[in-house]
Amino acid sequence: MDRKRHPLCLVAAATIVAFPFAAARSQRIEADGGSAEAQAQSHVQTARRLAGTDLATTFEFFCVPGNARPNNFSAPPLEPVRLFDNLYALGNSETVVYAITTSEGIILIDAGVAAEVEPVLLPGLIELGLDPADVELVLLGHGHSDHYGGASHFQTRYGARVGTTEADWKTIAEAAASGRPGATPAPSRDLTVREGEPVVLGDTTITPIEIPGHTPGALAFIFSVRDGGARHVAGLFGGTVLATAYTPAEGLERYIGSIAHFLEVAARENVDVEIQNHPIFDDTPSRLAALAARAPGEPHPFVMGADRYQRFWGVVSECMQADIVRKSSR
Repeated sequence: MDRKRHPLCLVAAATIVAFPFAAARSQRIEADGGSAEAQAQSHVQTARRLAGTDLATTFEFFCVPGNARPNNFSAPPLEPVRLFDNLYALGNSETVVYAITTSEGIILIDAGVAAEVEPVLLPGLIELGLDPADVELVLLGHGHSDHYGGASHFQTRYGARVGTTEADWKTIAEAAASGRPGATPAPSRDLTVREGEPVVLGDTTITPIEIPGHTPGALAFIFSVRDGGARHVAGLFGGTVLATAYTPAEGLERYIGSIAHFLEVAARENVDVEIQNHPIFDDTPSRLAALAARAPGEPHPFVMGADRYQRFWGVVSECMQADIVRKSSR
């Protein structure tokens, strides 16, 4: 296998942002803080205020009991689409793969399930005018097979490198060693991604943020996108908990702390574009329809502004905390 020509840089930052364990501890559920349902309703009301009328979809998904659900593995393919001049979305409509074009090749964020590489992902890239052979790097939002499943294809066929955290390389290795029938082939251990070490390919820099909770080594990514002459900053939180039943209580507490940590970085980087690898709670279908109908000069439907972006993840956090309270009181 020929390795790729272009160098990939993992650039060490001068200051590494530490995970705010104190912030996580401050959000633990206190037994003497009133009844469980009263505590839960306090979080729900905070979420409702944050949501206003423009984030109702997110509020209803996470805060209305019974609405939150995992992604559907049988969901139909997403119609491949260019979201920004350098950002494309394709793959499964509920487990999206993003392609970032750079001056030295393509970065994929996630690679979907193995079974959809040949029938969905590769044709989608070609439909968008992107050559799968130009994929230089696959970054994984977290170490579950619906995100890393297709990574080994790009690694073995095209020489792409695959990157995730030390913790989620272990998550992937454990899944591969489980012996379950039909287990997804894992990519070979390649790049180890760390917070404080931006990933650079050509003219593109991606800032990784460690967000443990959904998995021990989940990652968020912050990077620039272009819309004609305008520059925006996208945030992709790659380890979203969709339903609390699938994450242990300790992981949920870490997850709430991870959201707070991520929002600190997102505020500093002025993130104003929200994208999601499981876009079932952020009104993506209507935003895609608005993008398709967008006339020249009209606002970009995926640009929500920095303040609304903070409110968006605040809604998720408050709703999730309400769910944790209810879960812990059962």
